[in-house]
Amino acid sequence: MNRREFILKTLLATTTLSFSLLGGCVNKTTTGSDKEGLLEPLPDIRVEGYIRPPGAVQEPLFRARCTGCGVCINLCHIAKYDALTASGLKHGLSDLALPYIKDFRDHPCALCMECPRHCPTGALVNLQKEDVKMGMALIDFSLCFGYNGDVCLSCSKACPLGAKVFDFYNSEWGNQPYINENCVGCGLCVKYCPLGGSAIKVVTKGQYEKIKGTYIYQFKNLMALSNEERYNMVYGQNLPSIMSRGRIIEREYR
Repeated sequence: MNRREFILKTLLATTTLSFSLLGGCVNKTTTGSDKEGLLEPLPDIRVEGYIRPPGAVQEPLFRARCTGCGVCINLCHIAKYDALTASGLKHGLSDLALPYIKDFRDHPCALCMECPRHCPTGALVNLQKEDVKMGMALIDFSLCFGYNGDVCLSCSKACPLGAKVFDFYNSEWGNQPYINENCVGCGLCVKYCPLGGSAIKVVTKGQYEKIKGTYIYQFKNLMALSNEERYNMVYGQNLPSIMSRGRIIEREYR
């Protein structure tokens, strides 16, 4: 199939979107189902463990100190962020009532840093935003607009630490954002990614250490592809997946 035939078939199959190729402008809002598990980015990377509130001490010590009092959860609710929730019985007795961040897509941590200031047990310690180590955000390069011919800066604009966390590799294929290891794992980038289901996932710092070699290797391989190889990947695999998810204009961070 040549380029023209592929583009025609793609446009016919996705009547809800209009993509200006290599200009990267989706000019029609689609809502889709942003809650479906099928829309999860990086499906081969499953989140292991819990993303605790900012300022959490090492996990074994956190479990020993945290009493499940709910102060951090109540503060988060009062501030209308609702990022924190308490684990229930299905998580096991050892985790019962302990706080964690459940839903980065709709309720990430705003890094207001109020919960560490008011933690009565020392399970959360007061520190600066840039020293938080909740987790690590990973971009799914096959789904990110910035790697597939579009221009999107929502993730970097939403990041409380901005340029300290984001590196950009600009080329004809897009602005290509990369989240470096200064990331604290708040997940605001997940929320404001305009792709259906987001193109970003937050994992624990411990899990990132296990997979970062593979992740960085994949990134370097992607950047080393020839234009022809990149063309075949973008138009043959990535854009159909991106278009099927839709772009949610209201999610963009402005």
